[in-house]
Amino acid sequence: MIVWGRVILLLWLAIAGVTAAFSQARPDSGPFLVIDAATGDVLAQERAGETWYPASLTKMMTAYIVFQRLREGKLLLDQQIVVLPEAAAQEPSKIGIPAGKTVSVDFALQALLVHSANDMAYVLADAVSGTADRFADDMNAVAANLGLTSSHFVNPNGLHDPRHVTSARDMGILAAIILNEFPQYAHYFSQEFLKVGRRRLSNTNALIRIMEEADGMKTGFVCNSGYNLVATATRNGRKLIAVVFGAKSGYGRAATAKDLLEQAFAAAALPNTLKVAEIVNLPQGAIVPADLTRKVCRSKTPVQLAGADGFQGWAVSFGTYDDMLRADMALRGRLLSPIGINTRSASGIVKLPEKAGFAAMIWGLEQELSLKLCTAYREEGAHCDVMPPALVEQIAAVLRAREPPPRAVPQGADDETLETDRATRPVKKKPRRKITNKKKPQKKK
Repeated sequence: MIVWGRVILLLWLAIAGVTAAFSQARPDSGPFLVIDAATGDVLAQERAGETWYPASLTKMMTAYIVFQRLREGKLLLDQQIVVLPEAAAQEPSKIGIPAGKTVSVDFALQALLVHSANDMAYVLADAVSGTADRFADDMNAVAANLGLTSSHFVNPNGLHDPRHVTSARDMGILAAIILNEFPQYAHYFSQEFLKVGRRRLSNTNALIRIMEEADGMKTGFVCNSGYNLVATATRNGRKLIAVVFGAKSGYGRAATAKDLLEQAFAAAALPNTLKVAEIVNLPQGAIVPADLTRKVCRSKTPVQLAGADGFQGWAVSFGTYDDMLRADMALRGRLLSPIGINTRSASGIVKLPEKAGFAAMIWGLEQELSLKLCTAYREEGAHCDVMPPALVEQIAAVLRAREPPPRAVPQGADDETLETDRATRPVKKKPRRKITNKKKPQKKK
């Protein structure tokens, strides 16, 4: 599958190309896209149909569905909604309101889009659909209706899951739809800060502080994706959208978006311009998305090994590998396939006893589903073994007997505004103290 995926990628790159020669503006790595928000004209793009992990750009879809419910009268901005335990338990960035308390829809939207609060994404999802899983189903239904063919959502906040993917093309389309359908809510994306008690939380999008014309939209970061940004700017009444994936820092994504937008504003109009919807997305599962963990999260192991917590039920193994990175690549490929992308189960890499290697596995399944999955994978020529609960428990006992795996680096920490702000602020140098060889005169006794 990976070999054919690379062939498809090469063909697609040859067809797609870049629609404008933007010589200076290049992300550290990863796709980019610039479009006209009103017309959908593509002004520049590179690999815009490539599968990528969206991270907190997911919250744009969450907000879009909430905006729809507000338009339908099914939600009200001043309506109080409950913080449920699953929402309160989300990783940072978060507001940290305890379970059982309530917040208004308006506050939750501000926290979602200004501070990128993972807990508020779940609060809104619960209010709309009852549970986060049902909300993810709604997200995927909306994505299909909008023609976002590369996008598949597993949760409302973008915390990493190998099955949670999108493309720059899809994010560009979604941004344009939000701006055109719901201009009355544009202030949520441009708001400079959020007040929570005595705290004043800056917008995670540093571009609105370093580019005068910038007026939105949303940041995203997990170790796997690198630093993502969907950014908007308006000059002389013309609004452009830039999508940047895979930058190595918060400052890097803002600086790249600024360069892309400024060059697009300055460039002459192109005849017969490609429309953003005409960009071809790579088929889901054609290639495994890039994983930038080793580049942007050096304190995190490139693959977080599974622990014993929750390791139970029926399981499926996709084989054992000498190297954890190869095992992780195999697992992500299997989960992105049409067979695996809709499964809702725990997954990960399990270090086997002694020197038996690393197993790529999913677990917590019912017997019928595990058998069905393996049958389907084998029909496609993929290795697959069904593991009964007794064997899964034996592996769990081995995992419990080991030292606990290293603590995971928070995956949803899109609150890198301090790092970004430092990078964009002029640094005040302390005056250097002069060093001389002159001896101080001795005091007379």
